[in-house]
Amino acid sequence: MHLPFIDASRNATATRRTRGWRGAIAFALLAVTAFAFSPMSAASAARAASADDTVEIPFWSRDWVGTIGNRHVEVTLSRVAGTVSGSYCYAPCTSDKRYRLALKGTLDTHGATLSERDSGAKADADRVTGTWRVASLDNAVAGTWASPDGKRTLPVSLATKQDGRPFPYETRLVADKLPDDDGSCNDPPHVAAIRLYDRGRLVQTLQTDSRGTCGLFTPDFADVNFDGWPDLMLAQSMGASPNMPYQTWIFDPKTRRFVDAPQGLQDITSPEFDAVHRIIWTSWRASCCEHGVTTYRWQGNDVKEADSASSYLLPVLDGNTRRYCYVTPGYGDGYIEFPQRIEQTGTGLRSTLGALKDCEADASPWMARVYIGIWKPGTPGHAPTLVRTEKVAWKRTPTRAGMKFCPDVPFYDNGRIRRIVLRDDPDQCNDRNPDQN
Repeated sequence: MHLPFIDASRNATATRRTRGWRGAIAFALLAVTAFAFSPMSAASAARAASADDTVEIPFWSRDWVGTIGNRHVEVTLSRVAGTVSGSYCYAPCTSDKRYRLALKGTLDTHGATLSERDSGAKADADRVTGTWRVASLDNAVAGTWASPDGKRTLPVSLATKQDGRPFPYETRLVADKLPDDDGSCNDPPHVAAIRLYDRGRLVQTLQTDSRGTCGLFTPDFADVNFDGWPDLMLAQSMGASPNMPYQTWIFDPKTRRFVDAPQGLQDITSPEFDAVHRIIWTSWRASCCEHGVTTYRWQGNDVKEADSASSYLLPVLDGNTRRYCYVTPGYGDGYIEFPQRIEQTGTGLRSTLGALKDCEADASPWMARVYIGIWKPGTPGHAPTLVRTEKVAWKRTPTRAGMKFCPDVPFYDNGRIRRIVLRDDPDQCNDRNPDQN
């Protein structure tokens, strides 16, 4: 099982699933607003008070596009019980501002009231920067945005973002309780099932075993088999760093029911889905010092590994300082690549590394992970090609501890490769040649 860690650096073409809302919600919302705007309010409330001590929690996640005043915006919101939260951005929505303007509020009989905060503000990021009031959060949204002092208002007009087929059913989570709103992590809720409804009629119950760390895991919707229909995923546990296993169900349009995804897909932690190239990929962490990316493709009724790459230490000279840059692969445009690398050009070598000061100085790394991959850039839409690899060699040389085999390390130095035998630290050397062991 792979361990996800890295955020891929190039995601322009990757189709990403809607991320489920992870925050906590107050228990008091259950009686007041948990089942507002639902055709099943009475039935759900009865189930919440039943002897099995479970609660049924409405959930949805929706995207809209539209305007605030005369400015175009993109909006993403999720509902958990009576709480609504999410974010919006003013177009064009670059990665640095897509999730910066946070929204959170509640549903009531008059619609929804959402407080807006600038989570990227340098000072007082929790300050309310605006208030949204809308009549509903269905397909079309109309309302107003108001400044904190109420002196300035703008009309809000949104339409559902058209991105493939909509999820066919209303979704509710069956849990043992609602999480505390104080962010307590002592006793997170346990989700035992997902119930799917069609206009108030129970269609299917999916058994699961999902327990968040401090809040409630909520479903993700993604076309995992690239058939044009949204499928269903739910994180099972947080894992480490955060290595999250998911349970996945695939929608069968013929029967209009969900079936278990094949084991090959279930075994991939935190999978992402690129519909353009029909690739499933994941970023993973195998240990403190190894991170990578693996891609998969569907073969028949299961998924199989297509490609994989892991991190390494790229040695560079920063003046007279020896540094080791920890470089990790990323996914984008249908292939894995190292955004930070050494490239072969028509006139020599060049570096795409960032600031060398961020690389570890004069360390004693594990030499098996030290090398320089030299790449030829690909044309747009095509992967770069590995031209050659400059590896560590071992040379027998005198040290203050006697004759040893010491690492002969290739360092990138302003457009060329310069090899240095590291004999000053006998602990890095060996009595025997490691290449011959």
